[in-house]
Amino acid sequence: MQTIVVPLDGSELSVQVLPHVRVLAPLLGAKVHLLRVIQESHLSGSESWAQVLMSVYGVPESEALRRDQDDEVMDALRQRVQAYLDAQAQALKDAGIDVTSDVRYGSPAEVIVEVAAGCSPGALIAMATHGYSGLRRWALGSVADKVIHATETPVLLVRGQAQSVVRPPRRILTPLDGSGLARQALPLASEIARAAHAELILLRAVVPMIEAYVGAPMLGRPIAENNEALGALRDYALDDLKAEAASLRAEVPRVLTHAIIGYPAEVIVDEAREMDVDLIVMATHGYGGLRRWALGSVADKVLHATTTPLILVRVSE
Repeated sequence: MQTIVVPLDGSELSVQVLPHVRVLAPLLGAKVHLLRVIQESHLSGSESWAQVLMSVYGVPESEALRRDQDDEVMDALRQRVQAYLDAQAQALKDAGIDVTSDVRYGSPAEVIVEVAAGCSPGALIAMATHGYSGLRRWALGSVADKVIHATETPVLLVRGQAQSVVRPPRRILTPLDGSGLARQALPLASEIARAAHAELILLRAVVPMIEAYVGAPMLGRPIAENNEALGALRDYALDDLKAEAASLRAEVPRVLTHAIIGYPAEVIVDEAREMDVDLIVMATHGYGGLRRWALGSVADKVLHATTTPLILVRVSE
């Protein structure tokens, strides 16, 4: 991990990711790249005096004059934006972090994805998100949601909330489901845990059989046998996690394992809260559109339910 790309939009929400970046950058040995994307909507609201004259008095403006005025507006806007980025960068520089900044024009999500993809050899995108769900989320739109489903770069998402102090992570939670895809989050989780001397908690949710969940007999078996079957599945999952933990302890001395009966998103959110986890690192398939909703997305549900900072790692099929 060489670069943490931090998109800022001038809002109080967006800068709430900076304390987390200030902690993570030294741990990862990464520089920080602050990014501000100017949208066309920002420019369209800035009428030149020549455009006002033409609309009010019918005074025609030449094409050259219009271009000159547009250039002046864009230059002034860019200077204001750059001054904003410089001010945000100073606190990071004071902490000894290497910081660069960039002002781009275009669609925020597209530009963020493009900039992160251009970072070599690797990047992390760090963003604050409002975390709205349901109709409110879609009515407002979500740059973070678009970025998650378009980028191959890991994304740190911090729920917008005032935090006076952000400490290095002491406990990092990585959910696993027995698949090779979920394991792709382990390298980054291990890297951060090792650098922060943090506990790495491997979590597996054992999905209850629906008959046992509602209290009805399964295929004619008594409830006690259903519970015994669930217990056996939990023991199997725990053994699998312990084997994974043993392979990690050469790099991360403190690795814990938990297998919990329940539905994945609920288990992840609840355990992160109960164990006072500082960071969740998990894999996501990143599907979009109908495929995303048809398959469901545990990561998406966790994102919109947890208040714990979350890193989503896009898996490679």
